[in-house]
Amino acid sequence: MARIDRYIALALLAFSVGYGYLAWVHPLLPFEARMPFKPNTMPLGLAALGILFSSLLLLMPNSDDPSKDVDGWRGFAWKETALLISFAIAYAIVLRPFGFIVSTTLFIILSSRVLGETNIIRSITTGIITSGLIWYLVDEVLGIYLVAMPAIFGGSS
Repeated sequence: MARIDRYIALALLAFSVGYGYLAWVHPLLPFEARMPFKPNTMPLGLAALGILFSSLLLLMPNSDDPSKDVDGWRGFAWKETALLISFAIAYAIVLRPFGFIVSTTLFIILSSRVLGETNIIRSITTGIITSGLIWYLVDEVLGIYLVAMPAIFGGSS
């Protein structure tokens, strides 16, 4: 008897093939033709990964006990998941008024605490370094303008 994960894998395979086809035939503008990273590069990569992993799910034999799946949702960390989703929504809301570095640092610190990090110094250090590095790469290297700091600290909105 086929399990539900096989049907889901088949649906994901069909979706990935369709998504890949649409990304492949998407018309490019003349100046995009010679770009190393085109607008359809990432969709093609995502489609290829979707095809690969859904095919693996279809081809791999069933080795786990289906009775484990029945009680799996009871052990799920619902509270932590809800907190992370609410942090992501709050991050999107405060991104513009607080600036990229401040809001991203706060998001990383709070999320790491929810995920079980007990060392606050490590959380703060990781948040500051990561948000600063991402801001530098996006703003300076890629040339996509991001407001780094809130207006109170000299950033513009």
